[in-house]
Amino acid sequence: MGRIIEPIKERRSIRNYKNKEVSKEKIRKVLEAANWAPSNGNSQPWEFVVAKDEYAKKISKVFYDWAKDYIPNADYIPEEKKKAMLEYSKDFGGAPVQIVVTYQTGEDEIETEESLMAASAAIQNLSLAALEEDLGTVWIAGHIAHADRTKEIIDLAEDKKIAGIIPIGYPDIDPAAPPRKDPNLVEKVKWLGF
Repeated sequence: MGRIIEPIKERRSIRNYKNKEVSKEKIRKVLEAANWAPSNGNSQPWEFVVAKDEYAKKISKVFYDWAKDYIPNADYIPEEKKKAMLEYSKDFGGAPVQIVVTYQTGEDEIETEESLMAASAAIQNLSLAALEEDLGTVWIAGHIAHADRTKEIIDLAEDKKIAGIIPIGYPDIDPAAPPRKDPNLVEKVKWLGF
């Protein structure tokens, strides 16, 4: 297996972190990797907000305030998992830092979509670089990424949106790899001209 595919397969979504500070230097390294993501026309439409302490607590509270009503009533979540999920939602599993990845929006719907695609590529780079730094991450989107309160906390400009909130820290778990849907790529791939 090649030197790139191995870390791709090793990366996991981490939802439980050690109570240990992450140095600014390590954060800079993962942000540098994120900044090297591909983007349409080399537009590089992403920006990063790095939150810790009271800012991270405020962002986590937005998530928890939503989750405490949503999780207990979500039929698709097994009952035995709901308590752990609620606990996780209080502070993203104890992650000491959150990286909010934002992207540029505009009048043109296609350009806005391309900005989101590029910001998503930046998140993938960030997640893989974190692994190299012995850090774990998880990609949080959904309600919290669209909540006005989250945008207020980070002072997000009107012409920007959030692609994801990435809790980051030293993992306190080593989860198994979830199975891939269609691992032999029979249904997900259409070959043309081969």
